[in-house]
Amino acid sequence: MRRPEILWLCVLLFPLALAQTVAEILDRVEKNLSEPWQAVVQGTLQGPSGKEELRAQVFAIPKENLFRIEFLKPASLEGNFTVITEKEVWNYLYLTNQLVIAPKEKTQVQGLGFSPQGLGDLKALTERVSLRLWGEERLPEGAAWRLVGRAKEGQGFAEMELYVLKADPRPIRFVFKDEAGKVLAELKVAEFKRANLAPAQLKRYPKDAQVVRR
Repeated sequence: MRRPEILWLCVLLFPLALAQTVAEILDRVEKNLSEPWQAVVQGTLQGPSGKEELRAQVFAIPKENLFRIEFLKPASLEGNFTVITEKEVWNYLYLTNQLVIAPKEKTQVQGLGFSPQGLGDLKALTERVSLRLWGEERLPEGAAWRLVGRAKEGQGFAEMELYVLKADPRPIRFVFKDEAGKVLAELKVAEFKRANLAPAQLKRYPKDAQVVRR
């Protein structure tokens, strides 16, 4: 085989090699995060009045498809929380003491540029973002795979960068950008640990809250 033909063959096979590598990374994350865990998501996001600091605690029971996010910052979200079940999203609004429940496909998680299922189920995330491997980077947490993807319409962002820790396969950073490449949110996953969690803990809400179904 002549050299030009070899080069063209490499060009054709290269995307397939990356796709297999991405699939392997996602499988490792899925297996690694199959048991209950908790973490803190923190960073910055572009709010109505400019850049805001975000800090939220995330609790997860992946086998139950159950996640809870408790917001600590910004001030506009402090006291709010979101619960994501297999079919619904519950958004609790502290100021009005309302729990707004809606089908998952009709609502979004308040304040975040992504749904926290993406932390433990990246395969579900690939339904909304087409990911490809873009090399590796050395971060303070350790060596990480860098995955880059284009989002499908209606996601609220155009591009996403995802960093997955190699030594302990799990997402550690998310970067969301608009069509012009401007950063909309840059979030870091910190204080990660396995936890003994029960579904009732994640689904709790004030007894006197007004429940609104949409």
